[in-house]
Formats: sequence, structure tokens, C-alpha cells
Amino acid sequence: MQAADLSSLTGTLESWFARHQRALPWREAYEPYHVWVSEVMLQQTRMEVVVPYFHRFLDRFPSVAALANASEHDVMAAWSGLGYYRRAKMLRAGAVVVMERFGGVLPRSVDELLEIPGIGRYTAGAIASISFDTRAPIVDGNVARVTARIFGSDGDAWPRAEALVTACQSPRALNQSLMELGALICVPRKPSCLLCPVREQCVAVAIGRVDELPAPKAKKETRELQIDLYLVSDKRGRLLMRRESGPLMNAMYHLPHGDTTLLTGTPLPATRRELLGSFRHTVTTRKIEFSVYAADVKRVRGAEYEWIDPRAMHEVPHPSYVKKALALRPPF
Repeated sequence: MQAADLSSLTGTLESWFARHQRALPWREAYEPYHVWVSEVMLQQTRMEVVVPYFHRFLDRFPSVAALANASEHDVMAAWSGLGYYRRAKMLRAGAVVVMERFGGVLPRSVDELLEIPGIGRYTAGAIASISFDTRAPIVDGNVARVTARIFGSDGDAWPRAEALVTACQSPRALNQSLMELGALICVPRKPSCLLCPVREQCVAVAIGRVDELPAPKAKKETRELQIDLYLVSDKRGRLLMRRESGPLMNAMYHLPHGDTTLLTGTPLPATRRELLGSFRHTVTTRKIEFSVYAADVKRVRGAEYEWIDPRAMHEVPHPSYVKKALALRPPF
């Protein structure tokens, strides 16, 4: 694609974004810390899930300094239910480095951003371009799909993204337009090509390969699991929970379980009293059928076990399946 064509293409995308962008909280002022938090939250998480978490997280940690000074426990608690908990740990670790090395101010350059824990090539480009309008390319799933169709080419999307951001007027508008177009119109299946602002310049439309580009990636094998969960209460109505130390959900508080396939540790010897219900839950490539039992235990051994007041659950870092299980608990 010639330089003049690239300039026309990016201009069309930027104009379309100016008219059709969604109103999102981190777009109100493009404050770098807000953009950083939003980009980390949006990794493998849907927009409609992220927005309320974003507001609550910023209320609790309104600045880089507040996040850096918070305990990992508090950050994980604020992240509870959002999934992929390593993101929260790395976000806090990154905030500490920003305070120590950059005086609490996120740097403008991609190279310096890459020195911060948890910030990779995409996130660095997103912060630099969206916050500072720096001419930095980005590639996520949406950008890879949109550019593959526009250029009619599969493979590495970074050169395509680089060509577009080099030709544009505003990297901030261009990069967000690519993501927005991929989220709203150029979707993986049944894209709305008639509504696309660059359909006349899209090679995939011209050659009839929209449904073929990009080529689908091989799906990871999914494991089906069945795990029993135990709701054990004491006379004060507190619930028995255990703090995970394994690689998947480290430092998160879980309900006692009857299987070690998902969590580490020895299953708690419990006497089932009553099946309260069951529900399905997905964690990465695991599809789990949880059966929830009211249960009793004769004794509790191990420092990882604690009695937690369910009314204070918002103060305790826990995965989203815990909330589903507690919804089956009869009133105390």
C-alpha cells in the first residue's frame, strides 16, 4: 500500500473514531495511570466487566503512589473476581518501580515503559500512544484482525501496525480506532462490513477473504473437572477458608475443597451434611463443575486455614467462583 493510500486510510479511521468512539472512563482525560490500569484490566477480560472494576479500583488506589504503597493483599482483594490475578501483582510491582525510578510519573517513551514490571510491547505502545500521542504501534487481537483484513495478509501484524501509525496524524486516535473497529464492526465472525468506514480500501473485502483472515489459531485443549466445595461455618457464622500457595491462584482465599486438581494442599477431611447446589465455572482451559456442600470438620490443621466473616469478604482476595458458591448458602 502506497504512502498516499496509507495516509488516506488512517485519516478515515481517525475521523470515524472521533464520531463513533465509546464513552469510556479512561478516555475522559487520558491520564497515564488510568490508561495503564485499563489496559492491564482489559487483557483477556471483556469491556463490560472491566468498567465497574476500573471505577472501584481507582476509588481505592487513585494514584500510582497509592497503588505502590498498598499491600499486595489489598490489591488482590480489589481485583477479586476479575481473574488472571498475576496481572494485579505485576501492576502493583510496576507501581513500585515507577515510584522508585521515575518519581511516580509514567515515562513517555516505549523503551522506558518496557523497563517497568508487567509492561510488555503492547502495553508500552498503548500507554505511550494513548496517553502521550507518541508514534508507537500496538497489536492486540483486534488490531491483528483488522490489519490482516485491511492488508489482505496474515502473519506478523507488527509491521502493518507500524506502517499505519507512521502514516497517521494522531497515534492516539489511530490506535484506538483500530481497537474500536475490531470490537464493534470488524469482529471475528460475521463482521459488519457494510458499516465499515474503510471497506472500500479493505483488501480482504475486495478478494472475498474476510472470513478467512486472520487464520484461526489452534485452540488449547479444555479439561473437564468436577470438584466438591465445602461451606463450613462456626457458631459465629464465619466461614472456613484457606489461602492458596500454588502457581494458579497464589495468595487468594478459597473455600475448602475435595480435590487437588485445581488447587494445592491436602483436601480437608470434611463430613458432608447437605448438597446445596452446583454450578459451572471456567478457569483458563479448565471447565469445572463445582458441587457445594454444607459440611462439618472435627479439627482444622494448617496455618493456611482461617475463619472469615462473609460480610467482610470484600476485604479478602478471592476468585469469582467463591461468590457463586456463597450464593447457595442458606441464611445464617
